[in-house]
Amino acid sequence: EILDRTEDAGLVHFVDNAEGDIQHNCNCCGCACWNVGNIRRRKVPRDVLMATYFIRKTDEDLCSGCGECLEICPVDAVKLEDDVAKVDQEWCIGCGVCDTVCPSGAIKIALRPDKTGELASARFKDLHEKILKGKRQSHHPLR
Repeated sequence: EILDRTEDAGLVHFVDNAEGDIQHNCNCCGCACWNVGNIRRRKVPRDVLMATYFIRKTDEDLCSGCGECLEICPVDAVKLEDDVAKVDQEWCIGCGVCDTVCPSGAIKIALRPDKTGELASARFKDLHEKILKGKRQSHHPLR
């Protein structure tokens, strides 16, 4: 019930990619969450803050240009161009919130082409070691 209510509110479900039981679950918005908010404000690049393996794809033939996905996108990665929803692939976090509100079924969430062949770490410790290593290698200081 809680997941349904947070999804209806347009919140992004974040869980760790660890094998076994979930260690944590956040339900984030673009206004209060530090990670999602900094991506929305274009302060820190998506790939510095989160290891998202998915991206939104739009079937332009099915898109009605209603704008529902623009309103709910937590990182403002969607714009209307010629009455079709266009996604900024560099900023989309692949959360799928837009898919839940699309009345025409034009949205699909797919594996990012640049992540093909990569799998999330199975162990919680490995996952966080990789995240920390990636942040250390980044040239984008976290504020």
